[in-house]
Amino acid sequence: MVKDVQSGDAKEQIQKWLMEDGWSLRQESGKEAVWAFVGEDRLGRKVVVGQNIGREDEVILQGTVRFDEATTDRIAQLREDERNDFLWDLRFELLRTDLEFAGVEAPLKEIRVTERIFFDALTKDTFLQRVAEVRKGVLAVIWMVNRRFAQPPPPKQLGFQK
Repeated sequence: MVKDVQSGDAKEQIQKWLMEDGWSLRQESGKEAVWAFVGEDRLGRKVVVGQNIGREDEVILQGTVRFDEATTDRIAQLREDERNDFLWDLRFELLRTDLEFAGVEAPLKEIRVTERIFFDALTKDTFLQRVAEVRKGVLAVIWMVNRRFAQPPPPKQLGFQK
């Protein structure tokens, strides 16, 4: 466990844990961040990890789904009641993840899912579990959009075919 750590110590420890778990890391900068970096797993999924100014006792993990113009247009072209139902379903699905989220609104441009971890709970196990939760939140968004716009499966043929 990391106890009574300074911001830089936490950053180094977190980077070590992610690299041990096979992630590649890239430094990120931001005017609101004490420090930040992007972690990318072996499958190309990314999580931003950082610490905001004024919140030096917590680490933020964030995943973002950015929608391409074609998907944004498809959602915008839904009837208003269908679009509203889809957005409400998406909100309730994200609510079940226990993640903080933002951006579930029309027009749908991007959705951010966020998890926080405070220094007094910062262990490798807890941290990597929270990273996994953020990745699952991103997948929930992607899969809901894919399910909504997927082509129906081809009709099944029953019985023997000659």
